[in-house]
Amino acid sequence: MPNLIHKSAIIDKSAIIGNNVTIGAYSIIEKGVEIKDGTEIGPFVRITGNTKIGSKCKIYENVSIGNPPQDVKFKGEPIYIEIGDNNILRECVTIHGGAEAPTIIGDNNFLMCYVHIAHNCKLGNNIIIANATQISGVVEIEDYAFVSGLCPVHQFTRIGGHSMIAGGYRVPKDVIPYSLAASDPLKIHGLNIVGLKRRNFPPKTIKTLKQAFQILLFSDLNTSQALAKMKKELPLIPEVKHLLTFIETSKRGIVK
Repeated sequence: MPNLIHKSAIIDKSAIIGNNVTIGAYSIIEKGVEIKDGTEIGPFVRITGNTKIGSKCKIYENVSIGNPPQDVKFKGEPIYIEIGDNNILRECVTIHGGAEAPTIIGDNNFLMCYVHIAHNCKLGNNIIIANATQISGVVEIEDYAFVSGLCPVHQFTRIGGHSMIAGGYRVPKDVIPYSLAASDPLKIHGLNIVGLKRRNFPPKTIKTLKQAFQILLFSDLNTSQALAKMKKELPLIPEVKHLLTFIETSKRGIVK
């Protein structure tokens, strides 16, 4: 099936456009951009920088991808963005490129209206970020995380896989995997049981993670003591190992 490109769209001759790509009215595709098969781009979209967009993405109107980072250290170096397959970017999403390393967005993610992804962020797969949440630079978000609307996320933080953050709360430190986070200041309120059940985590795994959370969050132990107790008393299933590694490699500290 041929591409459907509106006559008012401006596309650089060097841009690489796959098959069955739709580009809406007044959209601008600049030098260095690559768009793979089946992606739909709405009207008034601008894509610049060295940006690669995967197949079957859907990009709504007024999205901006590939502008330079909002970083005072930026000196005009080439910037890069890598976006995977089957992503949905709703109206007015902005994604800034990274210079030292690319800004990366995996597959099957849903970024709702007015979401901002800053330079050098790294997003995994199957992530949902709700309206007007602002992700600062060098943030990492793991698979299946859900970040609700109007959340400011501090630079260099990490959001663990299968976690859920309630709307409107500032994220100043790392949010551990499998957790429910809310309150001001942000706190972990327990295990994301509903999310884990929806993704078919076995009951034994959920029970073990409950025990891990009890030791880590609801005992009188500090983090180092809690980690030692978890290693000693819990079966080291992959999910527990992931939780332990996430905490041990935290640079900003974790939300407790």
